[in-house]
Amino acid sequence: MIEDVVKVLIKKIISSDYPHLKMPSVVFAKISSAKICGTYEVNDLTITDKTTEQTFSAQITADTFEYSLQVIDRFGNVDDSFPVLPGIKSKKPFQTGAVVAIAFVYGDIEPVIIGEVSL
Repeated sequence: MIEDVVKVLIKKIISSDYPHLKMPSVVFAKISSAKICGTYEVNDLTITDKTTEQTFSAQITADTFEYSLQVIDRFGNVDDSFPVLPGIKSKKPFQTGAVVAIAFVYGDIEPVIIGEVSL
């Protein structure tokens, strides 16, 4: 009987204090739309010519992207327990239809794209 009471209390505490433990922290998602939403710069780079060993200072300007993601299960089927996740930004370029791994860091509701995966 005491074990049942402890189980009920643990479930209640997890539901109220740690709701992110009830769902996986990393899931797969399919990119349903992608667009360029801005640029970023990386300064203070040094490039070395391997042949002559000369070094040159450099700067890179690259695009940032905004994605809409649809969470899928491990078999590629849409997971209807998640809504479409719009406005997810990343510096990594992905094509529409690509499958990526996303993480819900510390139970946050906005995911972070880890990278492309293949099922």
